[in-house]
Amino acid sequence: MVQIRPLTQGIRQLRIGDEATPLLIIDDLVTDLDWIIKAAGQGSDFQTDPANFYPGIRKPAPQLYQQAIQTALLPLLQAVFSPQASRIHSLQSAFSLSTTPATQLRPIQMLPHIDATTPNQLAMVHYLCGSEHGGTSFYRHRETGFARISAERLAGYSAKLKAEAQAAQLHLQPGYIDGDTSLFQRIYQVDAKPNRAIIYPGNLLHSGDIREASDLSADPRQGRLTISSFLQLS
Repeated sequence: MVQIRPLTQGIRQLRIGDEATPLLIIDDLVTDLDWIIKAAGQGSDFQTDPANFYPGIRKPAPQLYQQAIQTALLPLLQAVFSPQASRIHSLQSAFSLSTTPATQLRPIQMLPHIDATTPNQLAMVHYLCGSEHGGTSFYRHRETGFARISAERLAGYSAKLKAEAQAAQLHLQPGYIDGDTSLFQRIYQVDAKPNRAIIYPGNLLHSGDIREASDLSADPRQGRLTISSFLQLS
């Protein structure tokens, strides 16, 4: 059975970028990492998700895991992100493996992205792989200066980014973003580490640091295995 360890140490609370966006880093999240990794299986039941642009395959995380994080993380998430919140609702939680070769990426998959524009939706990445598989980077859009894309900012930001991407002809140079570009500045990076979790607002521009040479295996024992969760505070 999966359990969240007592959250008394191994926790970093940061404020990143000019907008001082909260970022939470928790090491050694669960007491039995092997249980989680075994639950991922052999990879045969992972599937692509047509509902989003994730460049790989996914499989729902165990309900026991989702229930554990909702129960154990609420006090910490209240303190860091929303003191008014009284509950966490798991919108989605899934094992994830990046498997798409760079040559098959669509332009939108080559850029930092957000998961939501609502202020109380959080994204959580639980690394089940090591630092050789990269981590997660957070970005600021150079033209607008935005690191977070609210509902009010979305239309203007999207129009500018579309024009910039077309001018840069991204489709002619497919590749995963991993650091500063002419369009984006990296404002912070977190390395992957087995059993490390990071939690941040879903409207913060971010991207996985995908290393094509080592990260594209569809085997959970070899690939860039994480659990990605979207949590709503209310």
